[in-house]
Amino acid sequence: MLDILIIMNNYFHDVATATLLASAVILWVLYRRASREGPQDVAFLARAYPALTRFANIALAWVIIGGIPRAITFNTHDLGAMRGDLVPAIVVKHVVEVAAVVAGALMWRAVRRMVMSDTQHGRDGSA
Repeated sequence: MLDILIIMNNYFHDVATATLLASAVILWVLYRRASREGPQDVAFLARAYPALTRFANIALAWVIIGGIPRAITFNTHDLGAMRGDLVPAIVVKHVVEVAAVVAGALMWRAVRRMVMSDTQHGRDGSA
């Protein structure tokens, strides 16, 4: 039974990472459009930002919380369940996941600055 719970946790940990990446990509697309277009797109970004942030925060919490048992059981359930020739693939997977989380965090900071700056200066399209 414990093995099943660990495998499910690992699956949901990967799903949470993908969710975090997906929300960052959506935010990036909205950010790029708002950077090129007018105040109405900045206003849309400002309205979408809180919901996307909540979504990403929940996913990030699961990545962190679900990562604890995953790290503890990594040798037995991730590496131990694999053929030796697949180890490089799992290493690449984790490198890509970490890079996605870092890139997403950097994008979030840039968008937060844009949203806060535009709403503080009255350019949120609400006028």
